[in-house]
Amino acid sequence: LYKRLDSGLGYYLLLLGLTSGLRFGELVGLTRKDFNFFNNTITVNKTWGYAKRHQSGFGPTKNEQSNRVIKMDKHTMMAFHHLFEKTPNNIHGLVFYSPSSKYKIISNTNVNKLLKKVLIELNIQPITVHGLRHTHASVLLYRKVSIYYVSARLGHADIETTSSTYAHLIKELRERDENETVNIFEEMAIEEAEIA
Repeated sequence: LYKRLDSGLGYYLLLLGLTSGLRFGELVGLTRKDFNFFNNTITVNKTWGYAKRHQSGFGPTKNEQSNRVIKMDKHTMMAFHHLFEKTPNNIHGLVFYSPSSKYKIISNTNVNKLLKKVLIELNIQPITVHGLRHTHASVLLYRKVSIYYVSARLGHADIETTSSTYAHLIKELRERDENETVNIFEEMAIEEAEIA
């Protein structure tokens, strides 16, 4: 994705979806003011209507917990810093503004097509933009990031939402933790026996 950023704004959205775990409505609701390049954080406090069923323009997040500030990696933030330097602002301050689009932002359909194209080229099973959110969470959980932090980062209403959404992964991680626990005590017993 980093190599393709110069090919269009859609690649920036895919990159941010993967590295932030934001919902599509949250991504397209971001404004330049939401990016804090000093602290490498993004403030999530609104969405943008991108379909008939949504409000027009800016709207509220999914729930109170969805209003959050998330810490970002410096490479993603640097990419957006460069983007803001080389592109003009717009009347709404939207990051993913598209003046010719019906809803004034990059469409969900077009971004999904772009993601499918990229994944097929990489010989990866295609997923949707929302799937990037699940990938983000799965990577964090698999790398032993606390489920409490992942839940807050995703803006879930409660930890049960996170637990049920990622139950399959949590079961796999539990099995890994069981094996790790057994290994720890077996190693301690061996060390104790060697000392004696």
